[in-house]
Amino acid sequence: MEKKKSYTELMKDYAMTQLQNEKWMLHIYSDMILNELILKRQREQILREIDNALDIKDKKQFMKLTNELKNLEERFGS
Repeated sequence: MEKKKSYTELMKDYAMTQLQNEKWMLHIYSDMILNELILKRQREQILREIDNALDIKDKKQFMKLTNELKNLEERFGS
């Protein structure tokens, strides 16, 4: 014979499920924020290096870095 859960047990289970869902969403949000920060940092670094390549008139380095920037922006849609 199957034992049915009481209302209290059902409410505890529901509350635990909600808590787990909230923790999972917080994990997803924090991961998104970290990825965004990393992307911004990489983009800023490449832009600084592009400026430097322009200052020293290094066309080869400029072309390499602009391609890196283009690839980064294509991958992450920024």
